[in-house]
Amino acid sequence: MAGLYAANSAASQNPNLKVMLLTAGELGSGGCSKRTHGINAAMNHGDSSKLHINDTLEGGGNINNKKLVEALCTDIITRIQELESWNLELDKTEDDQYDVGTYGGSSQSRSLHQQDLTGLKIIQILTGRAIVNGVFVKEHCWALQILHKNNNCYGVVVLNSETKRLEIYYATAVILATGGGACVYPISSISADKLATGILMGYDAGLPLVDMEMVQFHPTGALLPNHPLNGSLLEEEMRTQGGKLLNRLGHRYMFDYDSRGESATRDIVARSTYMEIMAGRGTDNGGVILDISKFSKEKIRSRFPKTIKRLRTCDVDLLSQNKIEISPTAHFLMGGIIINENCETDMNGLFVCGEDAGGIHGGNRLGGNGVADALVFGYRAGVNAAQYAKNDPQFVSETDNIKIDFYNLDKSTIDIIDQKIKQLMWDHVGLVRDKNGLTTALSELNDIQTSLKKHLITLTIDEYNEHSSGLLEGKILAQKLQLATLITKSALSRTNSVGAHFRSDSDKSSEKYNLVLIKNKHEEPDIAKICK
Repeated sequence: MAGLYAANSAASQNPNLKVMLLTAGELGSGGCSKRTHGINAAMNHGDSSKLHINDTLEGGGNINNKKLVEALCTDIITRIQELESWNLELDKTEDDQYDVGTYGGSSQSRSLHQQDLTGLKIIQILTGRAIVNGVFVKEHCWALQILHKNNNCYGVVVLNSETKRLEIYYATAVILATGGGACVYPISSISADKLATGILMGYDAGLPLVDMEMVQFHPTGALLPNHPLNGSLLEEEMRTQGGKLLNRLGHRYMFDYDSRGESATRDIVARSTYMEIMAGRGTDNGGVILDISKFSKEKIRSRFPKTIKRLRTCDVDLLSQNKIEISPTAHFLMGGIIINENCETDMNGLFVCGEDAGGIHGGNRLGGNGVADALVFGYRAGVNAAQYAKNDPQFVSETDNIKIDFYNLDKSTIDIIDQKIKQLMWDHVGLVRDKNGLTTALSELNDIQTSLKKHLITLTIDEYNEHSSGLLEGKILAQKLQLATLITKSALSRTNSVGAHFRSDSDKSSEKYNLVLIKNKHEEPDIAKICK
């Protein structure tokens, strides 16, 4: 969604610009945006952008970048109005107010929606407009490396997964919007083509990252052992507007942890559920029960048609089952590349939006703020990238010394290492953390890195295209390992508990600070503590 909005806004700013959209999947179907449900926006009477700002800061542990939060909560109103002018039909009440839902941590009901089809409808609108606006689309392209010289970005290298060849795309301005920070956990809500590629390319190019320890676990992922959709989301309003979370004893446990019960923020609900499971009060499959008996069949049918259809493929029928087995599921990375309000980075010509950007959500993202984020900063990235491209006097296209690291591994080895990384992250870098577990995880991740070095192959573009193929899976594994290591190192460095980062051995400090990571000359991350 962020990438599509960026491409559209760039093309709309200047019809003479050539705008290309590269996607790892297919146009309109890549990523998870089409699965999203609600958009936080203070559109109804009694609500305000100021209240939205306050909720976002409080939900993020007040370590958010306040200027980015202000942009998010004020600009989303204009973005909603623009989408409505493009025929997005959000649900309304009989008195012509928006029919808003409530997400955890919001003081007002402000989640706008079109049933549970909101993300799908927005993607369809933006895809159609991209075609009309003349955006050139290249599908099945996995971005691998940013091209840059003298701190100027001039393009990207991608691997075309259909032709199996490396391709270079030169550009005066590049926007990263790839997403996917939850890919290093075994139970996850995200699609397979989301791998935090943008964040890792930025880090490798020398850009600073922020809040990398902050991984959000959604409280209500459908628990479907050995099923491809294990961890697939149940809409948050099922929890906040009448659903009850029960342990195996039938006890409604959330009020034991927070006075808001099931309406607490995602980090608190997910962590409380995890603690119930770890205390032996979970189901045989290692989950808990979401009781949705309060909802009538008519309400479920009218409000959640897409969720009904999706879960039926997993033999879960929301119209006949009042109790659904669920588990926390890795969902969203609050950390990412540092940006300013214009989505600019420390590198000239490189812009970032969507989940690739850090600082907006601080320690915890409120439900409904993800779509708002994609829309607001997707628009800003496109506008400002177009302006940069218009004003930039030079266009660099240099192919000398472009080399890329690959890892030559067979599939069975990749699968074994991938599962090991995910289990380490779940066991030690998940919902509850401590020094011993984080140290163990980091040590084992370093051991995996050492073993991978034996299979390292560094190739030029021509060498790869002439003599090599089938190395993408090994490259993806190496990216996951790098991401897991960055998350773990950052988590080890934060000794207090904030938002999604919960240390059972917390030093109890109330100090507000961010952790910034940047790669040093030894290819290792230096970590700086920046006080608020």
